[in-house]
Amino acid sequence: MSDPLDDAETPTGPNASVQSGRALDAAPKWSEQLERRFGLTLQPDLVSWFDDEVWRTPGNGEFIVAVSPETLLKPIPDPVWPPLMPPNFLPLVGSHAGDWLCLRLVDGENSSSEITYDLCHWYHGGGDWLPWGSSLAEALLFDQILPYLPASDQRHAIPSPMDSGRPSQPGANAWQDWMTRSLPDAIRPIAEEQRWRAGDTDWIDALIEAGVCNVAIACQLVIDALSNELTHRLKPADANRMGIAWNDIMRWGFDLRSLPNEVAQRLRDEGVAQADAIDPAQQDWQRIEDLCERAHALVPELAWAAELLGYCRLQRGDSAGAKVAFLNSLRCSVFTDQSVRLRTHWATSGSDGMAKFGAYWLCRENESSSASWDHASGENGENAFAVANAVPNSILMTEYLDCLQNREGGSVRSRLTSFFLDRAEQNANNGETAEAVRCLYAAGWDLGTEPMTLYADLLGRLVDATQIAGWTSHENLARMHRDCFRKRYGI
Repeated sequence: MSDPLDDAETPTGPNASVQSGRALDAAPKWSEQLERRFGLTLQPDLVSWFDDEVWRTPGNGEFIVAVSPETLLKPIPDPVWPPLMPPNFLPLVGSHAGDWLCLRLVDGENSSSEITYDLCHWYHGGGDWLPWGSSLAEALLFDQILPYLPASDQRHAIPSPMDSGRPSQPGANAWQDWMTRSLPDAIRPIAEEQRWRAGDTDWIDALIEAGVCNVAIACQLVIDALSNELTHRLKPADANRMGIAWNDIMRWGFDLRSLPNEVAQRLRDEGVAQADAIDPAQQDWQRIEDLCERAHALVPELAWAAELLGYCRLQRGDSAGAKVAFLNSLRCSVFTDQSVRLRTHWATSGSDGMAKFGAYWLCRENESSSASWDHASGENGENAFAVANAVPNSILMTEYLDCLQNREGGSVRSRLTSFFLDRAEQNANNGETAEAVRCLYAAGWDLGTEPMTLYADLLGRLVDATQIAGWTSHENLARMHRDCFRKRYGI
């Protein structure tokens, strides 16, 4: 199979000049062709990116190879990787590690805003994704600043090289110049002067204040606020020698306040960790709560922000607020939980683990009937989901938790997929075409589904449903993902 980055190179051959839209005055611009192809309106920075052919040159960060417009206009572009890549994602810039910066379509009924997409980092190793900005320029800025942010050594669940080929002077790279021109006026000087290289951190607050890369920055700052020496020093071999389950070590390392005194004493006695390594003061939970509250308000479909917000509230005694946040987190795809980097994956593994961090805590802390959960979440303004990458509002949490707990046994993924497919059909029959689309997204990309072959039918249903709902851009991307899936897997 060919390397998808091989298909992201500059068009060549005798027709390359014609394909670029420069040889013939009548030839449509790249941006116009792409807008027709996908049924969307590109933001000014992407129009410039394609029409000024910035993509022809290599980049200067981890993400260095752009997908050419010629490739994107193909019926089956190689860089599209269904089904792990959600069907409302369009890859634009790749890294040699296999990750992509993707355009992500927002909900098809997002009529209250002119914003129809954002730019997300998509991680090939597990399908996790995180918004890096509202535009490609912002996403490339975050790629530049990430090595200079706190906890940059934890930027990936599995680190990849980032620093090769970065220019040392402003203007040394065409991408850098284009990015600087395309950023908002208020933060353009930060990019022009590359202030992140100066050693101070004032530029971080300036970016957050301007609303640039703020969710991606918040995630990195949360990782830093959770960081502690115990998780850095202790290895599975140490836990095994001491007869302690590694899942327990992960749980205590996530919140050092939960580390039992007797375990702390054993760690000290055996020389595994000294007092400073297990000091809870290393972690800043108030800062974590503030950052997660802000991120959750900005992008409510991100699981990590809602999950940690619920946990922070629970630990300071706000059980009602915690319940609402955890319920909101259940509507978020597991592919948005950043569980390895944020060290929440202990709650989803082990004999008592559940598929989602919020479900673990709701089932553990709430002795009352789950019938009150829908009332609790429905009354609170925080629960306002109308997005393609989240469990839709028409699904009651009592029903969802019943599937997630899976008391009947078998595969949780299969049970949830069947549940969402049934609801999609019901909504379609009732004329609720938008909810039918959202249920189909959830069927395949809430927990994922199995077997892999099921995605062929699921993507086909999504094409039909988006067409009926009038979600044209979603329909075009879903059709492309379906065709790519069929070609790649022969289904």
